[in-house]
Amino acid sequence: MHIFNQGKYKSLHAQEVGELEAVAQQVAQDNDFRPRYHLAPPTGLLNDPNGLIFDGEKYHIFYQWFPYGAMHGMKHWQHFMTRDFQHFQQGDLLIPDELFESHGCYSGGAILWQDQIVAFYTGNTRRAGDNQRVPHQNIALFDKDGTLLSKRCLIDQAPEGYTEHVRDPKPFITAEGKIRFVVGAQRHDLTGTALLYEMDDLNSPPRLLGELAVEGFDNRHVFMWECPDLFQLEGEDVFVWSPQGKAREERRFQNNYHATYALGKLVGNRLEAKQIEELDYGFDFYAPQTVQHAEGILLGWVGLPDLTYPTDRYQWHSMLTLPRRLSLQEGKIYQQPIAQIGQLQAVELGEKFATIAGLDTAYLDIPVENQCLDLKFFDNAEGQHLALRYEKGVLTLDRTHTAQSEKMAEFGTVRHCEIANLTSLAIFFDRSVVEIFCNQGEKVFTSRFFIADRQNSVRSATPLTIKVGQVQGIALA
Repeated sequence: MHIFNQGKYKSLHAQEVGELEAVAQQVAQDNDFRPRYHLAPPTGLLNDPNGLIFDGEKYHIFYQWFPYGAMHGMKHWQHFMTRDFQHFQQGDLLIPDELFESHGCYSGGAILWQDQIVAFYTGNTRRAGDNQRVPHQNIALFDKDGTLLSKRCLIDQAPEGYTEHVRDPKPFITAEGKIRFVVGAQRHDLTGTALLYEMDDLNSPPRLLGELAVEGFDNRHVFMWECPDLFQLEGEDVFVWSPQGKAREERRFQNNYHATYALGKLVGNRLEAKQIEELDYGFDFYAPQTVQHAEGILLGWVGLPDLTYPTDRYQWHSMLTLPRRLSLQEGKIYQQPIAQIGQLQAVELGEKFATIAGLDTAYLDIPVENQCLDLKFFDNAEGQHLALRYEKGVLTLDRTHTAQSEKMAEFGTVRHCEIANLTSLAIFFDRSVVEIFCNQGEKVFTSRFFIADRQNSVRSATPLTIKVGQVQGIALA
């Protein structure tokens, strides 16, 4: 075991006595924004969900984690296990302590092989002479109880024709029983793509099969494909990935980075796409991954690369989305949240504020029936609120009147989504995050928002009856 401690590249093995406890004390000072039913880091920064797998009895959820602060430092894999997405137990972490992961354990996925969990991940390393990044594709074996058994390197460099940006392997097992994994990559001409590898078994060397092509995707300006995920859903082939550099549009691809899916038929290394669409229209959604062996359950990172948040001053950053169950309807992916909701109560809204106890940890069922909608959620002494409007076939989420970091404001304060016939909204508030599901999951908005010392109130420009229920919090053992 190596003890890595090079500035921000500091592993948990190098922690000083009381160091994490001191960070936890800073986290505990946040009385406004810590979520109750979303997985958030105990300290430091959370980003991509990793190694998501159902082992036949329980789900294993790993995520990228830098423990020491709200910055992208040495990446570890945090590890939780759950049977119901409500009660979670800690499993062994993936801690960088080998030379093939000297600067962090980057993202990846997992498969079951001979009754063990095999996590594929990218080991981030840097060459001593010139500090050049050298990506390593590694595996780590866990038993179903969550115990780390071993880890080793499979590939110790980027293939010919590609830069050092080759990362995030997501594995699957073919119908023939072979192991394949798809990896995000950047060509030498600085364009993004994904690579397919195949192994006969865990002891055979990976063979590069070539690039994965997605017909119909506009790859102009895209310099990297991150977090690729190739799977089947209800008999269709689906590719989910996060293309970096795609040009922003007024009502689509509105963030600096995006999460996209292509739905169609995989022929060799070519996906003949019938539908290409964003997975989420909100401000903060990236790097989604499906759970292996779980019939289309997906989690994403409530965050984006290069963003800062007001909670960074408390030394914690980001969270995971609610788990979402994917389905196909009318040739598109629909997303439905998995959450435990208490008894619903009807609430009458009008032009005056309606105070709703526990609104900031509540579920709201709002009938729209294609009528105009103008809602303002929460209030405080500074007049801050979160606004949601629907008119002329466009749903708009507006966080202009909320606290924002400079980085948040840099990319605008409104997000739009075209929905020709909006019939219903399901809204989940969890203190500083909102997930909005339109038309039973046809379109989704995931966003952070920050309103301190808030009043749990709603104002509607027109009379409206909604249903409200509390969402059950999660418990970590």
